[in-house]
Amino acid sequence: MLFKLLKKSSNVTIDEKKRKRMISNRESARRSRMRRQKNIEDLINEKAELEEKINDDYHKCREKWQILLVLESENEVLRDKKMGLISYLKFLNQILVDYKETEDSNHVHGPAQQVKACEMSKF
Repeated sequence: MLFKLLKKSSNVTIDEKKRKRMISNRESARRSRMRRQKNIEDLINEKAELEEKINDDYHKCREKWQILLVLESENEVLRDKKMGLISYLKFLNQILVDYKETEDSNHVHGPAQQVKACEMSKF
């Protein structure tokens, strides 16, 4: 009889341990599900933030690209103006060189030679 009581008592203790372990496992599983759900929500939020950042970066990049195209066009116009100015400067320099040569030849030949040169240019 004592054996039955001890056995019954140990069964109660074992059943109580099983019940406590089962409750503990359920609570642990619930916490795990909650963590997993929070992680999923965090990932969803992070995804939304990253998509928004990608969208913002795309628009910024597009704006920069449009600015680049405008600047390249303006740069081409400026290059053309530069080439025109270089040609004009060469033309002005040639006028100066010709003028200096004329001045130098006038000083070398003197006034009589200038008149003669002028008369010869009429023919």
